[in-house]
Amino acid sequence: MIRKNFFTSSFTLFLLSSLFLAQIPAQETSFSGSLTAQAGVGLPQTHENKGHFLLGTTVFDGTVKSYMGESMMVVNSQLIYDALGAQSSNGTEALVSEDASFALKLKEAYFDYNGGSWALRAGRQIAAWGKADSIQVADILCPQDSSVMIAANYKESRLGIDALRLSYILDFLQLDAYWIPFFTPSTLPLAKRNPLNPIQFPQSFGDKPVSSPEKMSEFDLPEKKLSNSEYALRLGVNLSSLDFSLYGFYGWEDTPFFAYSSDGGTIKLKGSYERLMMFGADSAIPLGNFVFRFEAAYFPERYLQTSAEYQESRMNSGLNNESTKRRHQLVGLLGFDWDAGSGLNIMAQYVGDAIFDGVKELDRKAYTHLATLTLEKSLMNELLSLTLHGELDLCEFSSLIDAEAEYSLTDSIKLGLIGNFFFEGKDDENGEYGIYRDLSCITLKGKISF
Repeated sequence: MIRKNFFTSSFTLFLLSSLFLAQIPAQETSFSGSLTAQAGVGLPQTHENKGHFLLGTTVFDGTVKSYMGESMMVVNSQLIYDALGAQSSNGTEALVSEDASFALKLKEAYFDYNGGSWALRAGRQIAAWGKADSIQVADILCPQDSSVMIAANYKESRLGIDALRLSYILDFLQLDAYWIPFFTPSTLPLAKRNPLNPIQFPQSFGDKPVSSPEKMSEFDLPEKKLSNSEYALRLGVNLSSLDFSLYGFYGWEDTPFFAYSSDGGTIKLKGSYERLMMFGADSAIPLGNFVFRFEAAYFPERYLQTSAEYQESRMNSGLNNESTKRRHQLVGLLGFDWDAGSGLNIMAQYVGDAIFDGVKELDRKAYTHLATLTLEKSLMNELLSLTLHGELDLCEFSSLIDAEAEYSLTDSIKLGLIGNFFFEGKDDENGEYGIYRDLSCITLKGKISF
């Protein structure tokens, strides 16, 4: 009964919001949407998940836009059925049924006004920062949906933030100032039937079992008060031979830091969020068939997760636990896009991540780096598109390969075959991607757009 009532109320809410916008006096009102079905199964080389379904979703995505003179209203929502019961909520971005099979997500809902040299946007909105491809460097304004990894798209994983954005606009530049009164965390794989849950949440601590949070209410979230607001600035400059942007952000980490505490015969895992400051910059320079991309982000005195071993040693010594240490962090990216002709595009990147002042207590290395390569090819008059994306961890040499073939039956119907492959590094080290080796799978995808 709970699931039925949830589905009915969620779908009714979406329809009513769509009808409400459609009734607003406007010069133009449009509705667009899509229905996407995906089913993914574990590959033979996986251990625990061989032949098991790791993905099974049907997603209805609808967007209503109403234009009224110089203003616009936008609502984008998703209604999701998950056959595995793997849906999770971050407490603000989605409503999820008790059995985690249904979810209603409000991706965006904002009012936009363009006054010529200035503009105002208020409500839930998504903005992309940086020039990186599928890698997070300065792109920290919007949190991520971290509850899905299989057949996932980085661009589509961004979550909306509830913000007021004021923009100053000239022919060649735009200055955006954000006030974000309500904190929105990333979505975590809290559902027990989510394949990512046992990977993201430790199952044991030493020789004792771990009790992990199952709801966002169990995390220590920032209180909803004015002093906990987030603020951001972006300056974008577009010149004929150069694009660059400058960023500033003061807010909260969108993923929690884990702290272990003893609770009888088990270990209790708690999560809390800390303040964050970032200064960033990016640039894109076109040169012939190439576009060279640069991006950097500096985090002064950033909170970083301490290792389980460090926390265990403090607990055994009777000392107060420390789940974080503060360190300066610098992340940089160099990359290029190459239009090689005949429908072939090649994108390559190198990313370096450095921590200063020592990492003895931290759950990471002082310097990590990785390389990515993406190949995109169109065939059969663009009816068939092939994409191959790879990432290589240059410390332990673990890697991932994502391959996708998509065929357009019609202008609105597409069929896809997706492969996600995760590999351990040298000497069987997990590295960056090896921990996900049991999620290697093949996914069938069908999508109709209208």
